[in-house]
Amino acid sequence: MKTIRNKTCRMCSSKRFNTVVNLGMHPMVNSLVKKKNLNKKDPTFPLHVKQCKSCKLVQLREVIDADEIYKKIDYLFFSSDMPNLDKYFKPFALDIKKRFLKKNEFVVEIGSNDGVMLQFFKNSNRILGVDPSTNVVIRALKKGINTLPEFFTKKLSDKIKNEFGKAKVIYGANCIAHLNDLRDVMNGVHNLLKDDGVFIIECNYWGEMVKNFNYSLIYHDHFSYFSINVWEKFLKKYNMSAFDAIITPAQGGSLRLFISKSKRKKTKRFKILANKERQTNLNTFKKALEYRSNVKRISNKLSKIVNNIKKKGHTIAGYGAAAKGLTILKCSNLGNKHISYFVDDSPAKQGLYTPLDHIPIINRKEASKKLPDYFIILAPNYSDVIIKKEKKFMIQGGKFIVPKNEIEIH
Repeated sequence: MKTIRNKTCRMCSSKRFNTVVNLGMHPMVNSLVKKKNLNKKDPTFPLHVKQCKSCKLVQLREVIDADEIYKKIDYLFFSSDMPNLDKYFKPFALDIKKRFLKKNEFVVEIGSNDGVMLQFFKNSNRILGVDPSTNVVIRALKKGINTLPEFFTKKLSDKIKNEFGKAKVIYGANCIAHLNDLRDVMNGVHNLLKDDGVFIIECNYWGEMVKNFNYSLIYHDHFSYFSINVWEKFLKKYNMSAFDAIITPAQGGSLRLFISKSKRKKTKRFKILANKERQTNLNTFKKALEYRSNVKRISNKLSKIVNNIKKKGHTIAGYGAAAKGLTILKCSNLGNKHISYFVDDSPAKQGLYTPLDHIPIINRKEASKKLPDYFIILAPNYSDVIIKKEKKFMIQGGKFIVPKNEIEIH
């Protein structure tokens, strides 16, 4: 399996780094195992988070080639299979239409998955999705959403521009962190975007990761962990600037950043967030060391909680075979001795097994025949939805372990 070791920062090209946290060796993200392959050895790769000493971008330097994740195997994350994700993206799309778009103007989504957000532009605008995962793209095409099964690059932006013209809006929701060559992406965006157009990104936010001790976002297709400050410095290279920003609840706290070529007045909420980063010293290495300490403390705490529950003879199953959940378990040295099975609503994951520990993944109906005493929610960003859905399980005495913040027991 091809891996890449970046010699320089993917934003500023500096060669100087500090270690933020080393999570050790982990299996490749979403590398769930078919039953016929259980006798094969599952490869592992380092998750070693660094911070650039120059621009302060927090990032993985050793990454798995994106072709291995998105092209050579079926990508198992379908946005439309996620609970309420369409309801999350609908107001986002409506906000974009209201503020920046007129009828029939061209909209491009980077990392469009199965079209869960792009569908809301379909009846009012010309649309194009770009996503490298062919199996996911096929589902988008089935919905009538034009999508290219490619990575977004400067070269591809030339082809799109030649066929469709320039875009009024380009956006990428929770996909920018998956891209190793950010400079090529930005060259492509600058090339394809109209002079009065807007580029919008939603990405994992270092500020909320630090605040909430969130290490579940560290896995092999999240190459970078962003702040407003690192984006402001990076955008100057492309004569672009950010003018609006909000923190959204996605992924336990994501940054939604609005960017333009033309000078736009910075919003009050942008100024507040940017100022908060300065006041809290968010981008300093000292803050990164605080984060490291909290990650170790929380992962040890989860390990003790789970082991104490098992010592009392209780059973535990996982709820949600999410990439972030496998990071959580591995960091606490929890495996098949602790977790009996996983429940997952995605048909693409059911019938498969987790890497290394080979814990089976089943549907909720099958789980009802052998309910555990505790479910550990391993898609913690969906914990509220899951707990609300599972009221009957709790009435019958079942409990939930939620590994977020200081770890919650419900």
